[in-house]
Amino acid sequence: MGRAGVVRVQAARNGRERARLGLSVPAMASAVERNRVRRRLREAARGLDAHCGFDLIVSTDATALTLPFASLRAQVEAAAQAAVARAREAAAPGPSSAARVRGPDLT
Repeated sequence: MGRAGVVRVQAARNGRERARLGLSVPAMASAVERNRVRRRLREAARGLDAHCGFDLIVSTDATALTLPFASLRAQVEAAAQAAVARAREAAAPGPSSAARVRGPDLT
C-alpha cells in the first residue's frame, strides 16, 4: 500500500498491458458529496495509466473535497508510485519466506 496525505493506493499485478482503476470512497453526509469526491479522485487518477500491468485501488476520506486539486493529484501520484514499487518488490524473486524468517541454515 502506498500512502500520501489523505490518499491511499493499493496495487496488484493484473497480467494485462494496461492499468485498471478502482475507487473507494467512504459514506458521507450526502450522495452529492460522495459523488464529488469520486469525480475528483477519478480525474486526479487519470494519469495513472503509466502504471501498466497493475490494478490500482485509490481511496481517500472526506477531506478530499476541500483539498486543492493540484495537491490531490500529487498525493494520488505519489501514493500510486509507492504502491507499485511495493508490489514490484513483493513480486521480485528472492530467498524463500522460510529463509527470511529463520535465517540461513549454518549446520
